[in-house]
Amino acid sequence: MHSMFNIKNLKFLLLGAVLILTACSSSPRHGFFDKGSRKQVERVAFNPADIKQGSAYAQLVGRAYISDYKSFGERTGALVAVILNPVSGTSTQWFEEVCRRGNVLTGPANEHYRSKIRTVKTNQYGQFVFTNVPRGEYYLSARMYWLDTQPFSGPVEYGGLVAKRIKLDSSIHTIDLNDFDRCEHYFN
Repeated sequence: MHSMFNIKNLKFLLLGAVLILTACSSSPRHGFFDKGSRKQVERVAFNPADIKQGSAYAQLVGRAYISDYKSFGERTGALVAVILNPVSGTSTQWFEEVCRRGNVLTGPANEHYRSKIRTVKTNQYGQFVFTNVPRGEYYLSARMYWLDTQPFSGPVEYGGLVAKRIKLDSSIHTIDLNDFDRCEHYFN
């Protein structure tokens, strides 16, 4: 006489339960980027006189990537926007309040301020190039993410916002952007 719950049926029952539990919890986890729980800070007015740039130009080349400590490799920041923002009172406020403290700036960004920001896209290897950049100090930033599937929880989002202050004072610079430059409150 065969029991209805033999080992074979039990395996299928367990597999079905695991699949159902996985499906119920498979939405990406990204609550750590929730703006609602963050302190809101009023954006300071932009003063163009804050930007100190030389008359000579520089070229900046680099690579955007994040170390993947689970696989002992790296995740290339392929096809992501890399931003070069001249140091000013407004950009320093962004770096200190958003990157360092995890706050959110409120109010619209000044159009003249936005026109000073340079943006390029990385290639499939995470490489980027900024040409004909006036020499001076800048904030270099990007957002890099990847999804990794975890048992019982589904996709988990890793990565986030990376940024650092740099100085372009000669004709050619090679500066990478990676997880060592992470903005702690916007990075998982």
